[in-house]
Amino acid sequence: MSSGLGTDLLARLSRATRRGAGSAGEIVAVVAPAPVVPAARLVAACTPAVPVVLFQTPSREGEPPIGVVGFGEIARVEGSGPERLSQVTSAARKVFASLREERDADAGSAPGPRFVGGLSFRTEARREPWSAFADASFSLARWIYVTRAGEAWLWLLLRGEDLGAERPAIEAELASIEAAFTAAARPTEETLPRGAGEGTRIEGTSREAFCSLVRAALDAIHAREIDKVVPVAASRLCPDRPFDARAALARIAEAYADTTRFAVQRGERVFLGASPERLVSRRGRVVTTDGLAGTTRRGPDDAGLVRALLASPKERREHALVVEAIAAVLGPRCDTLDVPEAPSIRSLPNVHHLWTPIRGALRDDTHVLALVEALHPTPAVSGTPRDRATDWIAAHEPDARGWYTGAVGWFDAAGDGDFAVAIRAGLVSPDEAWLYAGAGIVEGSDPPAEYAEIRAKQAPMLVALGIV
Repeated sequence: MSSGLGTDLLARLSRATRRGAGSAGEIVAVVAPAPVVPAARLVAACTPAVPVVLFQTPSREGEPPIGVVGFGEIARVEGSGPERLSQVTSAARKVFASLREERDADAGSAPGPRFVGGLSFRTEARREPWSAFADASFSLARWIYVTRAGEAWLWLLLRGEDLGAERPAIEAELASIEAAFTAAARPTEETLPRGAGEGTRIEGTSREAFCSLVRAALDAIHAREIDKVVPVAASRLCPDRPFDARAALARIAEAYADTTRFAVQRGERVFLGASPERLVSRRGRVVTTDGLAGTTRRGPDDAGLVRALLASPKERREHALVVEAIAAVLGPRCDTLDVPEAPSIRSLPNVHHLWTPIRGALRDDTHVLALVEALHPTPAVSGTPRDRATDWIAAHEPDARGWYTGAVGWFDAAGDGDFAVAIRAGLVSPDEAWLYAGAGIVEGSDPPAEYAEIRAKQAPMLVALGIV
């Protein structure tokens, strides 16, 4: 191999092989320092085995962001039905128990291998276009690129019985990855294919249909069946030339750098997006989450729009329902929980949100997936009371939302992890893309205004696909 990265990994693999041939069922992981490049551009430039996964958080005060990219797959854990996350946790523990890490001194601080994936909004029989996506599904990649605070590492994971037999395949894959590092370092559009053409056909939920859905939600609220519900509109896009999901991921990552960017591939379809909302993060016994609800579009008078958002009784009521629900879940699980009295503003290129950051100290070593199970779905994507709102959605939404408004993220062997609410997202394949957006409906919601809000929320994916 011509580069230091390839030489390092192959040398480390050889040493690992000499130290132990590897037993059947064992997974051996070797790691070497790697160049720091934009994670989404690495995905766009690289062509090793699929599936591809990515999860990259923005910089947060006091928290060095960890980015994870995975190519290929050494193990997958999945769950279905009400016990889906406990099934995933149990299966993942068995995989981690079989994992043997081989580290040299210069990679001693590298974050360890981790599963990346997600879960659907609710458990149900799989429907198109989500037939390849289980209720909960997480991949442990063959190649894992991890970044943290200006450093990066590349992991290679192999089955123990394959240690001595895969060198030709590994060399070919390394050559592709090394070429991708070179391409990803170029800060120009020339490395990205063109987006979809102007002839892209868009069909789906009309203004009239969504306003009718909002009026039905308001009827349920007036009848005191629910306090809040979040209906979602779906749009199907058919391009005049094939969509490129990897290029779409790179575009959305650059346009929305202050969000959590994610991608999970199953077959030809890639679920990708740029979420402004953290569901939950666990580092040891420190837990953090976001209350995010209440939205206004950006405009020429941004300061005035922010003041109006902060002063709106309707938006503050919608936001308070989310914060109260999160505090009710985390409070009994924490020794301390810091919940600011009033929301701040979370500004993105297309919208402003009311935002309350919440931080606590857990009473015990609760696995991050147990926290995900307790918090999901929040009132920001379902409503309140949660079960009744989710039942209303199941009865009234015409299209399957699949993993949209579910959760995406990673977890490691220690039970630490980071998850985002899967919004500002779409499901992309070469011949079609499905885009989604929802609006929180409470007393006082105006149907045409809610329709305008969902159109604003679809802007990130339209940018990603090169349509806007």
